[in-house]
Formats: sequence, structure tokens, C-alpha cells
Amino acid sequence: MRTQCIYTQVMVQMYMKGWNMRELAGEAGMSYVSLRRKLRGESPVLLEEALSIRKALEVQMPLDALFEKRVAV
Repeated sequence: MRTQCIYTQVMVQMYMKGWNMRELAGEAGMSYVSLRRKLRGESPVLLEEALSIRKALEVQMPLDALFEKRVAV
């Protein structure tokens, strides 16, 4: 079973910039594999990483809104 991103707002902001996950990883100074694992919920997103992702996305929203976990239906 393929795991999806649990941080919907991160994905929305990423796609609004026209980026894919590899481009976001590069802009945030992270490896693609690390970013993918974090956005899928397979490993925790550290504060420093969350700040780097928000800065790369150039958004002003609070981290708790940007990294709000999607509720499974």
C-alpha cells in the first residue's frame, strides 16, 4: 500500500509554486528521501526542518497550520 503525504497544506503550497517534492527538498536544504519520509509521516519533522520548509515555500502561515496532519476518512 502506498502512503500519501499527511501534510496537505505543505503539498498545496508546493504545487502552487509549481514545484515537485525534489525541488522543495533542494530549496529547503534537505535530501529528497528525507523530505519524502517526513511528509509521509514515516519520520518526525524537526522544528529546524519545518522552518526551512516554510522559508523555502515563502509562506507566512503558522507552522501548526502548515503542518496540520490530514485526518483519515
